[in-house]
Amino acid sequence: MRLTDLLQLTNDLNEQTKFYLTINGAMQPLARLKISSSCCLLYPGKKPITKAKIISLVSHLHGRSIPLRIKLDDTQLAIYGVQILPASNAVRLT
Repeated sequence: MRLTDLLQLTNDLNEQTKFYLTINGAMQPLARLKISSSCCLLYPGKKPITKAKIISLVSHLHGRSIPLRIKLDDTQLAIYGVQILPASNAVRLT
């Protein structure tokens, strides 16, 4: 999945929507983004990042067609899907 895909899929959601990652079957908060010219690395943490924070981080970025990867220890995991959880105002990336 690419950053542009994520932005388009979550365009209509509330800005306070929180983001989570699915790692080894467990849901963990997405706490940090690291953007480079080749990919966007997503790091798990303790407090989930909101859509508003993601938008503020990528608003001035011109090359948004970069792949999303979950960074876990020394490995990078690809993201293939998005699950929108309206009851909990959250998005889960798998």
